[in-house]
Amino acid sequence: MQTEQNRSDELLIQQVLEGRQEVFALLVERHASALLHFVGRMIPVREEAEEVVQDALLAAYQRLPDFDAHRAPFAVWLKRIAFNTTTHYLRGHRPTFIPINESLDNGSATTDAALDRLLSEGGADLRDLLDRALEQLRPEERTLLHLFYTNGRPLNEIAFILDLTDEAHPDRAVSALTSRLHRIRKKLFVTIKRLRNEYQ
Repeated sequence: MQTEQNRSDELLIQQVLEGRQEVFALLVERHASALLHFVGRMIPVREEAEEVVQDALLAAYQRLPDFDAHRAPFAVWLKRIAFNTTTHYLRGHRPTFIPINESLDNGSATTDAALDRLLSEGGADLRDLLDRALEQLRPEERTLLHLFYTNGRPLNEIAFILDLTDEAHPDRAVSALTSRLHRIRKKLFVTIKRLRNEYQ
């Protein structure tokens, strides 16, 4: 669906491609804050996230002739570039992740319903446990959860952002993302249970 902002972005992009490079600043002004929020989900240190966003915007400017509004809106295309830039950055700055041993589950159900029941308990303690469990996920896993659950983005759009699209078989990416979401939720469930046991 073509929104007013998408049409406006496309007009600005056309002006940049026609030689009015200064117009790109309007696109930056419009999208930089959302990109910083997006990248900040993977890189929590604000200064580092800002640096990555600048690199992503420079890459977007350089690749602007490749933008295809028929494949994705400009904001989604920008997120894809930001995700790839962030992934590249994180490869050089390897954070330490605590491996999550799913055998810690001790035979309890680790279904989506079990996690939903656990999260429905609410409370500040659970929120703290959830935040700590999310920190133990890989950045791309946190991003996938954020895009799907917080932003409510459709799986086909998330597949494009995460550069998982297969134009010959678009359903494969959606199916793979559905499986990944289930595995990530299972990891969260196991981690929250482990953290809860450590504090009891």
